[in-house]
Amino acid sequence: MIATLLASYAAVQAAVRLPAVERWLRERIAAELRARVGEVTVAPGVSIDPLFRATFGPVTVPGASAREPLVRIDRVAVRPSLLGLLRGRVEPASIRLSGIRVSPGPRGRALRAFLDRRPRPGAVADPRSSTPPRPRPAPQSPLPVVHLRGLVVVLPLGRGQAELGPLDADLTAAREAAGASFALSLRAPGGGSGQLTAQTIGDDRWRARLRLERLSPILLPPQLRDGPATLSDGVVALELDAESDGDLSHVDARVRASGERLFVSGERVADEPLGPFKLGAEGSVTWDAAERRVAFRDGVLSLGAALRVALAAEARLGSGVPFTASFRADGADWTALVAALPPALAPPPEAPRPRGTFDAHLDVSGPLLAPAAWTLGAGLDLTRMREASRAGEPVALRRPFPYQPVNGDGERGRAFEIGPRTPTFVPIAELPEHVVRAVTTSEDGGFFGHPGFDFTELADAFARGAEEGRVVRGGSTITQQLAKNLYLSREKTLARKIREAAITIALEATVPKARLLEIYLNLVEWGPGVFGIGAAAQHWFGKDARELTAKEAAFLASIIPNPIRYHGMRARGSPSDAWEQRVEHILLKMTEQGALSDEDLLRALSEPIVFREG
Repeated sequence: MIATLLASYAAVQAAVRLPAVERWLRERIAAELRARVGEVTVAPGVSIDPLFRATFGPVTVPGASAREPLVRIDRVAVRPSLLGLLRGRVEPASIRLSGIRVSPGPRGRALRAFLDRRPRPGAVADPRSSTPPRPRPAPQSPLPVVHLRGLVVVLPLGRGQAELGPLDADLTAAREAAGASFALSLRAPGGGSGQLTAQTIGDDRWRARLRLERLSPILLPPQLRDGPATLSDGVVALELDAESDGDLSHVDARVRASGERLFVSGERVADEPLGPFKLGAEGSVTWDAAERRVAFRDGVLSLGAALRVALAAEARLGSGVPFTASFRADGADWTALVAALPPALAPPPEAPRPRGTFDAHLDVSGPLLAPAAWTLGAGLDLTRMREASRAGEPVALRRPFPYQPVNGDGERGRAFEIGPRTPTFVPIAELPEHVVRAVTTSEDGGFFGHPGFDFTELADAFARGAEEGRVVRGGSTITQQLAKNLYLSREKTLARKIREAAITIALEATVPKARLLEIYLNLVEWGPGVFGIGAAAQHWFGKDARELTAKEAAFLASIIPNPIRYHGMRARGSPSDAWEQRVEHILLKMTEQGALSDEDLLRALSEPIVFREG
């Protein structure tokens, strides 16, 4: 008996190695793949090992161009079911795909073209086609386990592309009387893992669940890791539960994402990696194919336990992809928020430490693909923080304090007091109104009305930057300039801007507007080593600041953005004609705002500007 079995085994092994049998196997495999997948190419050659495992490849599915196929699989190994063989049927027990490369193409064009041309389940074959119809598997037929090894997904990135992976995965599927189900186990570089399960519900619905854990930034393509700002360390988790119609015409999902020990790196971020952060996000997502609309509802973004931001957003597929998004933070605690930030983002110890909570909101709408056309609306309410500040101990800035300015090299210069012991100090109450209004008109027209940030100016600066494809200067208020001058360096990084924003809120919550402006006027730079309005009036015009005319005040306001660069005109004795126009523009704006009468304007326009000699 054993001898007979061994002889039969040897005869079968010899038969499957015959060229004609191998050719028949390859044609059968190619026909089966074409019936299930559509257009596909299988390289010549099929080998059968002693356990009747068939190995073949490469296998390619064409893409949008001849250069890059949609799918390429270097090697396919199929292990048959031994029980099936004993029953006289060839049934795969497992399929192993190695060296898989998937290239959906720009905007997924190659993938969409494949889905449009692939055979539909149950379709009747064209009698003129050599491709057989897709066979309907028997309900009791077991489905093979599929092992994916070395899966790489090519993502379009600008004018180039980036590779995601390699990943390993195992796919199991089952058919039952109640429907079908499958499970995909995923293993990613860096120890990350994932599980995707899906099953049918009734005749025309399905339910899916996705769990991703401990995903590392090393999974990101190098092109994304080496950008101006990138996630450089930490772990990310994602959970998604979804239900859908069979044709994906309507999908409802609940998504939860979290990140721990996150660090962000990049030249524009900070000198050192910025972190750690603990972030979270969750919400409900709905897709409606009939309306071509995706909506995000009941969303919450969180920074540890300190900040929770409500989020709602909606977008429609169409020209420009119109969208709306709304962010709301109610009752945010400044102290808890600052404590949740990494040390590199915390305000310095000498900055004010306000108490209380604030409210903030941001609304954005417009065509997603045209940021220059977005409409932005934002607000910040510091009422409760100001009330808490009035009830507490006054901060140091409300009294005379020492100030050490920063020179052009970023080093601190000679210290002086912002107070009456400095001879050039001028209390704001003693300055003519046109001096104060000239500075606010030029630097921060909404100073007395905004909470430290001029959101209208910020929106305009964003729109100009989006249109020109670069970061545009603008929107920095007097309070923001104070935060930078008093406590920060001049580096142009995201870390500094975040610290500046936190300090700006603290200043607005603890120091009255008039005192903020008084400090600003007495420390801002008006030339090399010339700090404060008192010193500026003497340096440029040889007079007391209390005696400055409206035109002289407008001139001083015009040079605040870059007093060192503009200082060269002092040697000429008077400003150029072009600079006279800048000064006149400020005077006209002051008149429009009611700071000057028409008679005052005419008098100022006729007045010559003469600089102090020497």
